[in-house]
Amino acid sequence: MLRRIIYEDWQLIFPVVALLVASTVYLAAAWRASRMKPSQADRLAQLPFDTE
Repeated sequence: MLRRIIYEDWQLIFPVVALLVASTVYLAAAWRASRMKPSQADRLAQLPFDTE
């Protein structure tokens, strides 16, 4: 599928780089959340919301 993308202008590479960066950030956050210890998850769940 990626073979069908033809880069006529060098500026077309920016959306691909942005997609890769956003995907990396999302996957890193998901990985960190999935590897979190249950005690840390419970502590974070008990944090109060700012009501002011």
